[in-house]
Amino acid sequence: MTRLRYGPEPTAEDSTRVADVCVIGSGASGAITAWALQRAGLDVVVVEQGPFVDPWVSYDDIETNAETAWIRQDSGLWEKTGNPWSTCNVGGGTVFFGGAAFRHRPVDFDSETRLGHGDLPLRWPWTVAEIEPYYALVESALGIAGGGHDPSLPSDPVYPMPPVETTAEGAVISAAARSLGLHPFPTPLAITTTAYQGRPPCGGERPCISNQCDRGAKGDAVTVFLDPARKAGLRLFAGLKAVRIRRRDATTVDGVECIRMDSGNRHVLRARHVVVAGNAVQSAALLLRSTDKQSPHGLGNDHDMVGRGLCFKMSGYVLGYRRADPPATPPDYRPAGPGPFSSAAITDYYTADDAPGGFGGLIIESGPEQAVRMRPDEQILRLECLVPDQPSLDNRVSLGRGVDQFGLPDVVMDYSPHPRDHARLEYLQRRAEGILRAAGCELTWRESSYFWMGSTHLHGTCRAGTDPRTSVTDPDGRVHGLTNLMVVDGGVMPYPGGVNPTLTIQALALRMAHRLLRREFGIEPDLSYSPVGTERNERSQ
Repeated sequence: MTRLRYGPEPTAEDSTRVADVCVIGSGASGAITAWALQRAGLDVVVVEQGPFVDPWVSYDDIETNAETAWIRQDSGLWEKTGNPWSTCNVGGGTVFFGGAAFRHRPVDFDSETRLGHGDLPLRWPWTVAEIEPYYALVESALGIAGGGHDPSLPSDPVYPMPPVETTAEGAVISAAARSLGLHPFPTPLAITTTAYQGRPPCGGERPCISNQCDRGAKGDAVTVFLDPARKAGLRLFAGLKAVRIRRRDATTVDGVECIRMDSGNRHVLRARHVVVAGNAVQSAALLLRSTDKQSPHGLGNDHDMVGRGLCFKMSGYVLGYRRADPPATPPDYRPAGPGPFSSAAITDYYTADDAPGGFGGLIIESGPEQAVRMRPDEQILRLECLVPDQPSLDNRVSLGRGVDQFGLPDVVMDYSPHPRDHARLEYLQRRAEGILRAAGCELTWRESSYFWMGSTHLHGTCRAGTDPRTSVTDPDGRVHGLTNLMVVDGGVMPYPGGVNPTLTIQALALRMAHRLLRREFGIEPDLSYSPVGTERNERSQ
């Protein structure tokens, strides 16, 4: 088993110090939130359950050490094999993700225009115009490489770098798609293609999708946000599991109770504001564990909405085998897999009148996670299909009757996709098969993503909205009924959309952090990114 590196525990001084903000979680949303608040001069402390990731630590190592959750199998039986994490480590899933950085489409902001009304509101409480400047800031910070025309967006973003070099497989996929009248374009990736903000260009030596980038070319949360903020004074404690948020009075909270994962020691970190950024599953579980006399069913759960509307986003792979003519590479066997995992994307089926409910989804090239040796005249083409799943009251995160080694209740993820969502995935995979046939693939087959076991695409359990009866937070992320408790991760999204969510989660979190700065501290935030030098003042010392 890989030895986990947590770093030091909080000291007695850390326990008595009252920070301006305590951020729970250091992944996509937590890191950018902590960076923005610390940059504005606040005293910020970050609590992260997982370890620091060293270059030799793999995705499988982290997943092996992470806690599992109860999920329902097709047979109706329950098994504790679900994955309630993207990954549990400093930087979260961004350390191991492939870097796909899509904006959500305008239709995602109000999907009721196509799907109609369900048992939960689908309309987002933010407009495209409100989020656009935050998209641009995050794209600049991460260093997005991209270009071309995306037919599902009203206008194409201006990215700071040109797209990654098209793979041999991506070139074949794009040509086949164009032959069908489709409009493929380079997959926007948080991967440097030129020197950028002190980061070197990608060398393409390792598979992005399952490894930390030891060059710093990938725009993960550690490289872009946490490391600069820590150098400027941000306090981050790894190996601390937030087990309960403490209430101060009827409308405020005052800190977080934590357990050190290796020693079992208990710590309390106090703060004037608490920001929850665990992920849609972990944040809901934390709120549900935070019971007291005034909230016997958990904080923010007066209307039994915490944990409701769980979405994983449905997905699946379609693969094809073809003989390359002429050979894809010079003689001798060639490896496929290292480097950026995707160089071609297709959004022509994102909305389609012949798709179930009028929605299709995203098709992207998805290279293998491990290098595969191929003959020079052979190619394996691999496409991933992503479709949004409709939120349901019955799909939810709850707490089980079993307990872990610390006596904390198990996490339960009760999830069953709508039949129309199954039909939508089938629709999109058939279109992907058509692209592979147009590419000359002699054989095609499908691979499961096992999305129902948990996912890196976690949404909906702390939904943002204006009505406390159908949401957990207001549009600024504040938990209804509490003035200084926020949720800023993918749980606030009322509808998941059909693209990779990291960019949008970070844009929403940054907007909420900026609203907090203006509302509570009277600070006008900076709408630019700098990887070095943050503005500290003496107010929080």
